[in-house]
Order: sequence, then structure tokens, then C-alpha cells
Amino acid sequence: MEAAKIMIVEDEGLVGLDIQNNLKDLGYNVTSVFAEADRALAYLDGETVDLILMDINLRGEMDGIDAAAEIKERFGIPVLFLTAFANSEVIQRASHVGAYGYLLKPFKARELEAMVEVALCKHRADADRTVLEKRLQRAEKYESLRVMAGGVAHQFNNSLHAVLGNLSFALEELPRESPARFSLIEAEKSAWKAAELSKQMLAFSGHGFVKTTELDITAFVGQLKHLLRALLPSSVILEFDLAHRLPLIHADPGQLKQIVIALIINAIEAIGEKSGIITVRTSLMECDRDYLMLLRLGKFLEEGTYVFLEITDTGSGMDSDTIQKVFDPFFSTKFTGRGLGLPSSLGLVQAHNGTIRISSEPGLGTSVKVMLPAIEDEHLDDPIRRAGDAPSWKGNGTILLVDNEEVVRSISGTMLERIGFKVLKAVNGIDAVNKFSRNSEDIVCVLLDLTMPGMGGKEVLREFRKVQPGVKVILCSGYSEEEATLSFQQGDLAGFLQKPYGFDSMVNRIKKALDH
Repeated sequence: MEAAKIMIVEDEGLVGLDIQNNLKDLGYNVTSVFAEADRALAYLDGETVDLILMDINLRGEMDGIDAAAEIKERFGIPVLFLTAFANSEVIQRASHVGAYGYLLKPFKARELEAMVEVALCKHRADADRTVLEKRLQRAEKYESLRVMAGGVAHQFNNSLHAVLGNLSFALEELPRESPARFSLIEAEKSAWKAAELSKQMLAFSGHGFVKTTELDITAFVGQLKHLLRALLPSSVILEFDLAHRLPLIHADPGQLKQIVIALIINAIEAIGEKSGIITVRTSLMECDRDYLMLLRLGKFLEEGTYVFLEITDTGSGMDSDTIQKVFDPFFSTKFTGRGLGLPSSLGLVQAHNGTIRISSEPGLGTSVKVMLPAIEDEHLDDPIRRAGDAPSWKGNGTILLVDNEEVVRSISGTMLERIGFKVLKAVNGIDAVNKFSRNSEDIVCVLLDLTMPGMGGKEVLREFRKVQPGVKVILCSGYSEEEATLSFQQGDLAGFLQKPYGFDSMVNRIKKALDH
């Protein structure tokens, strides 16, 4: 560690020289010795020191206490006072300038070292505390913004739910040739754009989901070919095996690009300075529950069709113990500061309701498969409703609609009634439990809000299970599915609806839950 730089301000030349010699013998770096405060202050305009030993009685118009006050204000350098005597008035004046200690002359080298070390340590602690306090203040401001953004987004979602619902009803009632139809469709487009903005606000607040779009993964990778080849050293060959006419996926293009680049960089580093081949492949596969349960995060995923992006390298490979650790954020097989890293990649994939599978053997290379759920036709939610496109499927029985927002209960209740259900509405968790207990034999499904005052969705579901263990519950929330369902166990829920949701989304989700 570099020796601390110390300045001495002492009007007695021999005393100053003695202190300088003692400090040098103790291993400190004495930058300068001054007899007047003015000269010391002028020196500090161009140089920095870690500590100043300041005699209280100095030559010139400024004594040591006044000089220390100016040093603290202008430079923030700690001052340790030297004095042969000190009355109460001097001590009181000195206390106001934040001195880091007093040394009574004459003093021994051991006392000098102890006081210097205490002053330096105290100053470092004060500096660290100041930095932490500033960080805490920034964090508190940021947290306040996050809380505000989350609250606004939730209220915004509820209002948008009413707007979209009423627009949907109006479009169904209007004949195809009505001149007002175009205006309503344009209004609905704008409302869905506002819903995307609300999701971004939720993401900022630490919840929700990033903005996604329907994406053809093969076409997306094809657009990245030139960029990926530019990353390669001359010794590595990049090959592509891309399947066409794959189902679309919901993905954030920017985040998916980050994932691909990170995995390519990992593959390059696994090959090292040797010659090698990296293969990028896209395809799809059907995943049942047993297969998904073998994968990280698999218990949170629904069985069905998955589109995958697979990156295979001919590098050094990994043993089973290393594979188990690669998603640990504190584990790395390379030096820090390179690439996005598999833990971050997994986090991004998880945000897309997908997972990562790794296959590797020492000396035989590594295959990393990013699996993302395919968009199935029956689940597509077209936000732009068309004339006469009301769902043909009709329901039967009673649905319990639980939401503390009246506008959500009104719009969603009307949607449910239009497809044939009887609707029971509950204004909060306690009301929901009471109505479910009295009508459990007639209730075929529950639309349950996640966040309610008093008793939240998870507690309400627990009470439902006591009455009817097999009740089908669809969770509703402005949060993303991954965020909202994190605390629920596998099998707890029959589905999820993210607010604001459209007519088609609601119908398809209920139909799937009841058919299953």
C-alpha cells in the first residue's frame, strides 16, 4: 500500500524537522513543511495530501484553527492539531472545525504514530460513510420512483382494461359498414400501445415484463449473421443450420440479441486459440411435463411446443460438476469482465418464459440450447378486434370473478356473461372466500386478482383449496406471468391472464382451463 502523504504546518523549525524525521522513520511520506498557514493553503491548491499536522499557534495573521476551518471547507483534508498548551477557549474553537485529534508537545514517536493512524482511519471511515449515505439517498429516491411507477401502472392497467373492454363491445355491436368503425379501431390500437407503455412502467418498478414482439427466430438469427461472424477469430468457423417456417415466439429483440452474442462469445472462449467450429441451429420440439421437470426452471413452464436456438462449439467442454455451477453468478471459468455470462443469459431467458439446457463433456465441446415457448394459433391474442369476431365458444356454469377494482369487475363480468357464464363478483379476498364457500358446487372456474388489500390472491387460493381442492383458478395481474406466479406451486393455477387482457385472451384461457 502506498504510504500516506502528510503535510506539516509548524512555526518552530526544529520541531517541524523533528516531526518530519519521525514520520519518515515510521514509513510515511512527508510532502512539505510550512511555518505559515497562507503558504500551506497555496500549496494545497496544486497538490493533494492525506493528512495535515497543524500547529495551533502559527506565524502570520491566520492561526491553525482558522486554517483548519478553511482546509476543511475547500479541500476536505483531515487535520490533526499540534499544541504545547490548550485552554478551554482554544479547545472550543478547535472542536468546531472537526479536528481529528490533538497531540500535546512534546510527544513520543509511538504517540505520533497512534494518532496519525487513528486520524487516517477515521477520515477513511467518514469518507466511506459519506459515499454510502449518498448512495442510500439515491437508492431511496430511485425506490420512491419505482414505487410510484408501479402504483401508477396498476391503476393505468385497470383503466385501460375498461377502455379496451368497452371498445371491444362497441366493435361487436357496430355493423361492418359503419363509418365509426375505423375510429374505434384506431382508438383500440392506441389503447394497446398504452398497455405496452404500462408494462414498461412495471418493468421499471421491478415488476412486469419487457416489451416484446412476435418474432421469427430463424429470420432474426439470419439478420445477425454478419455481426456474429465479425466476432470470430480467423481460426474459428461459424456454421448455420436454420429451420424455416417455425412458429413465432414472443421476444424482446434487444435482449435476444444479447443472449445470442453472449453465447457466441462463450463458445469462442471455450475453443480458445485452437481451430474450431461453432454451429448455430434453430428448430422446434414438443416438451412434455417429464422432460421440462429435468430442466432448470422447468417446473414453472407449460408443456407444449418450444422453439429453440442451439449454439454448439468444439471447445474444451465441461464436466458435470462445472455444468452444475455455470449458472452461479459467483462462478466463472474465465477472468472477470467478459461477456454477459450464463447467469444473466438465464435471467433474460427466464423473463421470456423459457429455459436453457446445457450438454457438455470434457474434450467434446458444449451445446447450449435456449428454449422459448412457441405461439400457438389458438392462443394468439389479436388486440385489433374485427367486426363480428366474437368468440364462437360458449361457456356453461358459474365463474367467480375476484377483483378489488369495480371497473375491472364490470368489464370482465360483461365479457363472461356474453359467452354464457353466470358471474359471481367478489370485491376482496374475504368476500371471495365467503361467496366461494356458499356456491362452490356451482363454480366451475375462478378469475382471481393477485394483489388485493387485506387477503391477497395466494391466501385466497389457500382457503379455496380447503373447500374444493380441485377448483380451477386463473390468476390475473398486471405483473408478468413469471413475476406473478413465482410464489405459487406447480399445479396451483389453471392459467394466467395479464392485465389488461382482451376478449380473445380471456376466452381462450378459460376454454383451455376447463377443457384440461
